[in-house]
Amino acid sequence: MMRRLLAGFALAASWFATPAVADEALLQRGEEMVMGKCFLCHGATGDSSSPLYPKLAGQNEAYLLKQLRNFKTGERESSDMRKIVADMDENDMRAVAHYFSRQQPSQGKSAYGDMRAVGERLYTQGNPETGLQPCRDCHGDKGAGSDTLPRIAGQHTLYIETQLNLFEERKRTNDNAQMQDIAKRLSIDEARAVAEYLRGL
Repeated sequence: MMRRLLAGFALAASWFATPAVADEALLQRGEEMVMGKCFLCHGATGDSSSPLYPKLAGQNEAYLLKQLRNFKTGERESSDMRKIVADMDENDMRAVAHYFSRQQPSQGKSAYGDMRAVGERLYTQGNPETGLQPCRDCHGDKGAGSDTLPRIAGQHTLYIETQLNLFEERKRTNDNAQMQDIAKRLSIDEARAVAEYLRGL
């Protein structure tokens, strides 16, 4: 009877330990992939120092996995990223997405107070005159996004501006089509102001 009881406890313990073990294995595999493929542009923990490359630390896992898949299929254009993901299979991409999602995101510093104030107003209130809806309606008060929408808080100003421009020109079409309409309603100065606000969010 005691043996059966102990066996039962051992089995239960293995059930509880399995998710943690699996998570650790996925993190380790993700780190290996990042150090082999991603760190030169995005940093070892996804805290990119170059404004040309997005910060990926703390990015939503499901969203990041979708982007990697889209780069691989060509649904999202990037000659550099397509080369990176060319030999990555589904498990590799899941591991990278999981690893980056578990890293601590960093907050940038805004150096332009007036511009940031304009960006905050656009982000939280939109612009009724041009029909621009508040960004927070989709991306949340803190810019954390969701499974289907990216975390944009703390992102590089230049990167945000670049992506808005790609949406406006319909060169980026792999995500919510609504972003193309939103980008068209932003002036160059407004896009920069929103990006500057997000940098320090």
